[in-house]
Amino acid sequence: MTEANFGWLIRSVHRWSASMMVLMMILHVFRVYLTGGFKKPRELTWVTGVVLAVLTASFGVTGYSLPRDQIGYWAVKIVTGVPEAIPVIGSSVVELLRGSASVGQSTLTRFYSLHTFVLPLLTSVFMLMHFPMIRLAVLEPSMIGEPADPFATPLEILPEWYFFPVFQILRTVPNKLLGVLLMVSVPAGLLTVPFLENVNKFQNPFRRPVATTVFLIGTAVALWLGIGATLPIDKSLTLGLF
Repeated sequence: MTEANFGWLIRSVHRWSASMMVLMMILHVFRVYLTGGFKKPRELTWVTGVVLAVLTASFGVTGYSLPRDQIGYWAVKIVTGVPEAIPVIGSSVVELLRGSASVGQSTLTRFYSLHTFVLPLLTSVFMLMHFPMIRLAVLEPSMIGEPADPFATPLEILPEWYFFPVFQILRTVPNKLLGVLLMVSVPAGLLTVPFLENVNKFQNPFRRPVATTVFLIGTAVALWLGIGATLPIDKSLTLGLF
């Protein structure tokens, strides 16, 4: 991609399109949540949408490693090391993701297969389920960083913007298992929304004060974590105010 004709253009379009896809997905989730678009009889539409959101994030995780640059390598090393906190099966899950005890060529092969075949296939299946339910919506060059070096840890490992809140949780929560549970709690909580909200039949956000308040607090926390991720670790929790 660094030497092919117009390789820089294809890479740039791919990267910025990925960011736009995530942004559009987030805005869509906000709109559906605030307007109560998940209420009966659309519970399954919401559930398939949450699954699609998780799959979208998975595209970002798997694609981040493929340029095989320094930041991508260490980001994958951190991400694939997260399941190690899971009792009993943690080490096995890590080895399954990496293909070996450490990040290497087998990891790249697995992530490439996930990114180009498994995830597109799963996404297509859930899109075919999701869309019918709805009706029954100048490029800056994308540069590749330094080649990956397993023996030189970068001074700063910062993922794509849409992973900032997750990154902040991983680096500030001292207990790895608690960090994993916090990350899983977001999609798990979203899956329960249609069923918890069935008591209130209104869709107007102003007539659903509890749901709207939870949404606003969640958004504020996500923004707080996201901004904090861009700051040094000693100032990230207070955004440098103290």
